[in-house]
Amino acid sequence: MPLNAYGVLATFMAAGTIIGSTVGWFVGQRRWTSAVVPVLAAIASLGTFGHRLRIGFGPTVPLFGFEVHAFSDLGFAALFALAAAIAQRTILAARAGRTTAGG
Repeated sequence: MPLNAYGVLATFMAAGTIIGSTVGWFVGQRRWTSAVVPVLAAIASLGTFGHRLRIGFGPTVPLFGFEVHAFSDLGFAALFALAAAIAQRTILAARAGRTTAGG
């Protein structure tokens, strides 16, 4: 793998971490552990849609010598992080309600 590919990888890993952490903070509980699932979902969507499936729309942006659909890739990352954060919040709320009701 060429060195500039590591630059793209690092950029998208950082972007996925920032997007997932932000979404996890606003949607989930206000703890650092609530950001783990949205961050993983954002990074997985960047790897899946942008790299494996090559699904992208809109203008391409040159990044470390590669042409990437940055806007659609980051949009997919935000969408999947949001879905993961909502699912995580719903599951944790259901589990908390079940444990306090059973007592």
